[in-house]
Amino acid sequence: MQKTEIVCGLPWLSSKPERAIFDELQYACVYAVGPTGGRPLRIGWARQLKDRMQALQLGSWKELQIHHIAWVAGDMLAIRLFNEATATLDKAKRRLANDWFDITPEFAVQAIRLAAETTPQERRFHPLAWRDAGEGEGHQEKED
Repeated sequence: MQKTEIVCGLPWLSSKPERAIFDELQYACVYAVGPTGGRPLRIGWARQLKDRMQALQLGSWKELQIHHIAWVAGDMLAIRLFNEATATLDKAKRRLANDWFDITPEFAVQAIRLAAETTPQERRFHPLAWRDAGEGEGHQEKED
């Protein structure tokens, strides 16, 4: 049995067949990542989350942790959610620089979920879409 790789505090796909299926389905995600204690947080989107987190870690002064992640069907939906979530944070004047915001992990979750509520019903999320760092290994939240 292969050991599960951990990326920014989350288990990652460990075999080529798992990664191939994931790539074939073309999932992308919107994420909130930052230091373990939160603040500042970066809101972003990625198709290859593992590679993105490794690149962000190289430029970070502290170890990064994923505080929230929402998996969606495709780049276009991820970009839409990202834009809507960051627009909400801009209205609150929380942007520090680039995609870094002075917000708590809880506020990031609310901004991403608020953006998701405006998503048309037929473009909803993968059933395992929501992942908060504090929800534990087996927790799953499904959209109605």
